[in-house]
Amino acid sequence: MPEFEIILGLVFVAALLQPVARRFDVPLAIAQVFGGILLSTLPLFPTVPFDPELTFVLFVPPLLYRAASTSSLRDTRKNARPIFLLAVALVLVTIAAVAAVAHSLAPRIPWAAAFVLGAIVAPSDADVTTAIVRRLGLPTRLVTILEGETLLNDTTAFVSYRMAVRAAALGSFSLAWAAGAFVAITIGGLAVGLAVGWVFRKVRPLFTDSIAVSTLSLMTPFAAYLLAEQFGASGVLAVVAAGAVSSRTPLRTTSARTRVRTNVVWDTATFAIGALVFTLIGLQIGRLVPEFLQRGALALSVAVLVISLTVVATRVLWIFPAAYVPRLVSRRLRARDPMPSWRALVILGWAGLRGGDTLVMALAVPLVTASGAPFPARELVLPIAFGVILVTLLVQGFTLRPLIKLFALPRGDVVEVEERHARLEAEQAAVKKLEEIGGLGHIPANALAQMRAAIGQRTKLDLDDTDHAGGHTGLTLEDSIRDAEQQLREASREAVARLRDDEVIGDAAFRRVISDLDLDEVRNIDEPII
Repeated sequence: MPEFEIILGLVFVAALLQPVARRFDVPLAIAQVFGGILLSTLPLFPTVPFDPELTFVLFVPPLLYRAASTSSLRDTRKNARPIFLLAVALVLVTIAAVAAVAHSLAPRIPWAAAFVLGAIVAPSDADVTTAIVRRLGLPTRLVTILEGETLLNDTTAFVSYRMAVRAAALGSFSLAWAAGAFVAITIGGLAVGLAVGWVFRKVRPLFTDSIAVSTLSLMTPFAAYLLAEQFGASGVLAVVAAGAVSSRTPLRTTSARTRVRTNVVWDTATFAIGALVFTLIGLQIGRLVPEFLQRGALALSVAVLVISLTVVATRVLWIFPAAYVPRLVSRRLRARDPMPSWRALVILGWAGLRGGDTLVMALAVPLVTASGAPFPARELVLPIAFGVILVTLLVQGFTLRPLIKLFALPRGDVVEVEERHARLEAEQAAVKKLEEIGGLGHIPANALAQMRAAIGQRTKLDLDDTDHAGGHTGLTLEDSIRDAEQQLREASREAVARLRDDEVIGDAAFRRVISDLDLDEVRNIDEPII
């Protein structure tokens, strides 16, 4: 069966699992992993061929870009310290801990290969974790920290992974070189990503067709990644930086139709890619079962359990001192940011599931070293990595939600409060603009009254597939009303954008209100109130 048909079949099967996951109330990603395992047991199902580098390039950039472009820069900046401690410090500590345990447990895994394994299993996965915590309504700050961690820990893990693979392939390692290379790769990736994001923001207004803009948006993460890699910088960090910059594209440079269509395109693309990733995880785990049996199921099972325990324990043991020690030392920090609840820290420590990142890095481990010899202990690194994915998905994936419900953390309604504030500001701006339009005398009083009554409902309408080509001007009453409605929407958008830019509200509340305004515009293009 051709590779393309296999991939289409996997995406189709993964999509069919959504109602199954909903029916049994399990995370979709876990259902897709089990779907892949079941497919691997079918005798007639073909082996899925992998090009590790191509797999990495196709899967990682779009998922990271979407996550970065929908994250809240304000909230991420406010929580920079805990995010750094998790996304950078914890990843490095986990790499070292896993390497030490793996080498001690299996001495035939050399130190370089042990560090490769550590880098592979160090980063937690964004898709599974956020899918669970968002549905259960955790406190906003906890969600922000988890999302910020899973977005940025990829950079630390991937850069460390490259260095460890290089050391294993060359047979030598220099700490001074690694530190310098880490800084250079990080700065280079950040610079390339900012440049690509800036270019995207400048070029985007030149396109008036929504399909062209959607295509340009889809190509941006690949451009950032490939360009950064071409210069020897971090492609992962470049994608994150490009996504963060491009998310701040001024609203006036794109139409509502374009924003709605682009979001639909991205939602579809990320769902398909994520579904494919987790189905492939299941396939790979299923394919490795015979290898477990051939190499000694007991020994490999013990290694998987020990490494999984190391990963989980390192995270839990790191989080508590990382949260408490700085506050015990600094009175200013303690006054500004009081001690967090131990329940919140337990959930934060338990929400370290492994998934797509680990899969992609494991598949990308080279077959041979620079000398042409087989990559050391590759036959152990891969099954252990896939085993860690399975253990964390099963143990943490199925227990995280009951744990969250048991602790019943106060959700907090920060986003909801900000959203209400933004909606009120949008309504007031529209009313003010309507008063200005009414003063011109071009629209009858009864039509103005109907428009005024509709303002409060403007952000609560559903999407219609009606297209939009922009505002209209003319001498007819219908055109005057349509133009007035568009001015009201623009006034509302500008008011909400000012709140976001002034950091009165976060990106989550901003996107909710703007999305509703866009949907309302698309719905009412050919239905002016009269």
